[in-house]
Formats: sequence, structure tokens, C-alpha cells
Amino acid sequence: MPTPDNPSILARLAYHLVLAYSSLCRRLPQRGLAALGTFFGTLGHFLDVRHRRTIIRNLAFAYGKSRDSTQIRRLALRNFQQFAITAHEWMCLKDPDFEQLEAQVTVKGLENLKMAKAHGRSVILVGAHFGNWEYGHIYYARKINRLNFIVRAIENPFLERERVRYNTKAGVNILYKHNGLRAAIRGLKKGEDLVIFVDRNTNLKEGIPCLFFGKRAPTLTIAVQLADRLNLPLVPMFTVRKRSGKGHELIFLPPIELEGGQGHRLEQDVQKLCDTVETMVRDYPDHWIWFHKRWKHFYPELYPEDMARRERRRSKRRKAKHAH
Repeated sequence: MPTPDNPSILARLAYHLVLAYSSLCRRLPQRGLAALGTFFGTLGHFLDVRHRRTIIRNLAFAYGKSRDSTQIRRLALRNFQQFAITAHEWMCLKDPDFEQLEAQVTVKGLENLKMAKAHGRSVILVGAHFGNWEYGHIYYARKINRLNFIVRAIENPFLERERVRYNTKAGVNILYKHNGLRAAIRGLKKGEDLVIFVDRNTNLKEGIPCLFFGKRAPTLTIAVQLADRLNLPLVPMFTVRKRSGKGHELIFLPPIELEGGQGHRLEQDVQKLCDTVETMVRDYPDHWIWFHKRWKHFYPELYPEDMARRERRRSKRRKAKHAH
């Protein structure tokens, strides 16, 4: 776990502000959290130009002519509100009431998970940055089986320490991308389960091109390769907010049938993961992280600010090289 060695003053300040605000959030009922989240999500939509711009570009790129500009703008607003509500729910995890959390979660498709675990095996769960995934993971670890989760560390080391603390308390082992794979494999062999998110942009060393909303995007292969190597089932798991706004639903889809192997078969299997995530995003379009630059590898022109930033960095490097 990253340790807060020589953290900046801003990191400390942000951490203490989060602590203070989380104490307020823990005193509020679910309806109050939702109201605050909706308010701050609406405010963020109008003030956070950079993320709003990325969300609108991504939505327009993904949906094309199937949604007009008004629908895209409304969906962008809902996306801000959705994640602001989720962030307020996460605030309550500083001192979690696990029983209250579990009461907010119902399970759908448990038979799919039971089928995958019928022979007493561990499973690899595939998911995405979608809905309130932290609630889903905590529920799973407390009610079903101990869970390992490979993540990227939060930049603020104090906030990362808090994330590790409440997850560990719930039975979720936080592992890190740079060194967590061996521990994840050991956990699987011990009977623990592993969740891997497959929706973020990656490089072509760790992923292969697949179609997401009909557009090419590099997608991680590790979930498929581990399932094939260890002969374990691959079960999609997503957490969605109930339409009523009261609570969450932890959804297990049928295990993904893998072709196994490399080359074209690997491409087919990884495409199945993309298709599964896309189906859930189409069903709950406000639940996914549309502010993520999912298509920047093959469509950099979609994010011209990034292109300009990279060009400025190249220019500085060239000038520094010539100066020497």
C-alpha cells in the first residue's frame, strides 16, 4: 500500500476536508445523500468544463446519430449527478455500517454465480467502473466470498490508505497493478475470488484492440488469460442503482464461454468482455465513467487538448535536447 511519505500540504488539506465532509454525510439518510449528490453533480456539470466536454464528446462519438444533442446533454448531466451521488455514498465508508450497507443491496442472477462455483472453484469476476462498485464489492466479500481487487492507487496517499482500510475490514484485498498479480493468483488458488475491471483504456502491451460501441479501443486481456490458464469461470458482475433510487442491485450475468488460446481466439474472448460491458452501459448509460478517454489510442483527435499537450511536451524535449 502506498504510504504518505512526504505528502504535500494540499494532499493533507484535501484529506481533512474529506474527513470533515464525510462526518456530515454519515449523519444523513439515504434521501439526503441523494439530494446532496444531485445538487453537487448539477453544480459540477456546469463548472467542470473539462470533464463535461469529454463526456459530451464520448457520448456523441459512441451513440452517433441515434441520440440528438439535447439527449446527449441531458445524459451528461445525469452522469455527473450519478457519480456525485456515488461519491457521497463512498463518504460514508470512512466509518462504515456494514449491516446498513448490506440492507441497501439486493442480488440478481445469483444462480449464475452458483453455477460457476458449483464445483467449489474460485471465480474471476469481470466488471467496470460502473455504478457504486465499492458497495457491490463490499457486499460480495461479506456475504459471498473474500475478494481480491487489482487497482491503481489514488494519488492522495491518505485517501488511498482509507480505501485500503475499509475494504480490508470488509474482506476485500486491495492489490496494485504493478505487483498484485502474483498475490491475486495465490488468492485464487486458496479459494478466494478476483475482480478485474476491463473498461479502461490501456496500451497494446497489456491489451488488444476490440470494438466498444463499434469503435476500436485497446482492452485488457489479463482476465481472459488468467481464466484460461487456471481453468476458472469468468462471471460478469455489475452494481446498478435501483430505478427508484433506493438502494442497489448486484447483478451476476451468466459465465462467459471462452474459446481459450491465443491469437484470434483470444481476440474473440476479449471482445465478449467488451460486448458485456457495452450491453450494461447501454442499459444504464448514466452509470459508466464517460469522462474517461476510452478511445484516445485509436482516435486521439477526439481529445484535441491531449494532442496539444503532448505536442507541447515533445517541443520542450526537443528544445532541451538541442540546448545540450
